[in-house]
Amino acid sequence: MSTSPLTVGTQVRTGSLATVILGGLVLVLNLLESMLVPALPLIQQGVGASTASITWVFTGLLLSGAVCTPLIGRLADIHNKKTVFLVVWGVVLAGVLLSAIANSIVVLAIGQVLQGAGLGFAPLAIGILRDTQSAEKARTGNGLIIGMSGLGSVAGVLVSGPLLTVLSYHWLYWLPLAALVLLGLVAAAVLPSTPAGGDGKVDWAGAVLLSAGLFAVLISLTEAPSWGWSSAKFLVLAAVGVALLVAFTVVERRLERPLVDLRVGGKAVIVTCVVAFTAGWATYAVFLSLPTIVAAPPLAGYGLGGTPTTAGLLLLPLGLIGAASATLTGRLERLLGAKTVMVLSCVPIVASSAVLFLARHDGTMLALSSGLAGLGIGIGLTQAMNIVSSSVPAERVASASGFILVVRSVGGTLGAQVSGSILASDLITGTPLPTWSAFGTIFVISIVVGVGALAASLALPRRIASV
Repeated sequence: MSTSPLTVGTQVRTGSLATVILGGLVLVLNLLESMLVPALPLIQQGVGASTASITWVFTGLLLSGAVCTPLIGRLADIHNKKTVFLVVWGVVLAGVLLSAIANSIVVLAIGQVLQGAGLGFAPLAIGILRDTQSAEKARTGNGLIIGMSGLGSVAGVLVSGPLLTVLSYHWLYWLPLAALVLLGLVAAAVLPSTPAGGDGKVDWAGAVLLSAGLFAVLISLTEAPSWGWSSAKFLVLAAVGVALLVAFTVVERRLERPLVDLRVGGKAVIVTCVVAFTAGWATYAVFLSLPTIVAAPPLAGYGLGGTPTTAGLLLLPLGLIGAASATLTGRLERLLGAKTVMVLSCVPIVASSAVLFLARHDGTMLALSSGLAGLGIGIGLTQAMNIVSSSVPAERVASASGFILVVRSVGGTLGAQVSGSILASDLITGTPLPTWSAFGTIFVISIVVGVGALAASLALPRRIASV
């Protein structure tokens, strides 16, 4: 196995070690983010934050990531990707360090916002793989990147509890910081420089429109449960966000060199956006529903009366199967074709929500639902990245991949907030527990979203042109 950069023709190639390092960085970043979920009350106490302000631990990171990801992708398209990688790495390290030493919510929020740049690592890694690997190895590498992302999100929730029993919450930052330093240093040594592409221009007007639109939409979705879905504040802010995103779409289609080229890839890229949205929705719907079902006492008519550790173990199939299936997606594409794999990826996502109807008191059904979700998300999101990587020009791969991941984040935020609002609005009388019918509504909506992605996938051309 080669680990040193090689030059093949005019393309710089690098060995498998670089792919593993990139996957490791994505794993650690997602692990860090998910480990904070169980620690939120401790962090709130540690920095003296209010209940409302502590939500910026996640809101700041999500908003920053949504804004930075397409911008980082575009910068990677037109500059040396290794240089962009090192700059982003430095910003993320600064953010993790600030969060680790924070003694106020302001410092913590700034640290989280800086960490949000790390969400741009995945499209940056996919762009590097496109430039430095053969098409076959790049597909496998894409699967590794997506798989590590899902595995980190689940594993973090599982390991956070045991860590917090022996260490302070600050170590949830210090340990990942050490790993990021080590992985970044190795990456700096093994990643080759890549040639700059394009004309070196960035569509800053498009960046402002996209950033403002995403900011308005994500804030409105985040605050909707407290403001009310029919409140004037939510409706106005959501409408403003949608209008800005529509304006962004119109402007981008008219520019010769846009931030995100919505004209390349055609129908294939549109379908990948739909599947990415569905993957985001499915992920967060399961993350929200499963722990709530596990924790509920059986007297509620459903539930296992379990602990957060039990919930983490039942979510583990999502991460493990998602990681394994993501790395096998390239082989499935060679056997079945790109369209068939994309269509089939939607089936387990739909089945995951359907199985939850049988999971009132059954841990086995919960684990099966978790595994099915991981299977569909791992294959679907990886195949989306493979299609983007092969159907758009090399100088647009990073920005297009980044846009797909932003769509996934919006789908996840919408899925989580809609699901949370449904659960909060239909409670068992005299308790804070949702009714089983509220869960049923969430499952039905998730099935409908999954069927929509399945229908969109059927519209893919049988042969997807490569560029």
